Amino acid sequence: MPELVRAFIAVKLPGNITDELENFLSELKPLAKIRWVKKENMHITLKFLGEIPHDVLEDVKEKLSHMKYFPAFDVELSYIGAFPNLNAPRVLWLSGDTGKNELVSLAAKVNDVLDLPKEKYTPHLTLARLKDTYLPEELVRKLGTVKTMRFSCGELFLMRSILTQKGPLYSVIL
Repeated sequence: MPELVRAFIAVKLPGNITDELENFLSELKPLAKIRWVKKENMHITLKFLGEIPHDVLEDVKEKLSHMKYFPAFDVELSYIGAFPNLNAPRVLWLSGDTGKNELVSLAAKVNDVLDLPKEKYTPHLTLARLKDTYLPEELVRKLGTVKTMRFSCGELFLMRSILTQKGPLYSVIL
């Protein structure tokens, strides 16, 4: 049986944004025992591919290589949300209005290029994953103080994800 590769397609954040987010999260971490995303793992997923065989991965690399670079646009991160919602959060995320339509369009192009079914896509940067759906009041209040961050995005990345007990390890494939 061939080895499978856990893969996803994403937009990476520049270092100044991940630094700012790391500073913000350092204020939040003491307020709740939550699995916070590590600075080096911060990204905006366009498409999660799951576990795929190497031959499929090679096909994905070939198809994505033609769209790896695209006309740059600004992305804003300015408000916190949660899946399914803030009253029963399983995932805390950060998003914004500027660049949202462009990210939705880019994700749709990825689906088209890879000949994948259309899915509802909500652009977001995952901040944390929760087992318990309770958020302390002080944490909720602090989440509302996130500063608006803006960056330019013009490149997508095919990423590998290896799950470990200490959290996922990501590496760039393309």
